[in-house]
Amino acid sequence: MKEKFGNMKNLIILFLFIFFIGCGGGIEIIKTDLLKTEKVNLIKVKVTTKEEILKIFGEPINKLNVDEKEQYFYKDENLKSLWIEFDKDGKVYDYIYSKK
Repeated sequence: MKEKFGNMKNLIILFLFIFFIGCGGGIEIIKTDLLKTEKVNLIKVKVTTKEEILKIFGEPINKLNVDEKEQYFYKDENLKSLWIEFDKDGKVYDYIYSKK
């Protein structure tokens, strides 16, 4: 039950974050088609490291720390977005990719 609540909490945080980005307009959108499906498919939960993510996508437009987990957020000019959460060992814990 605790795990479901934690996942729900993360989704709420992500939703609020995306909402404020859309309303604020203060975050610069990456100007390339960086978030191609082929690149996102390289991400493997519990395998891909933070260093590998930085090599594939570069620096995120935003970084957050929530419950001892670091989170990266990317967005490109085609309004695709990618949210990645890392565990304490620096490996991908979870991610959400939106192709809008």
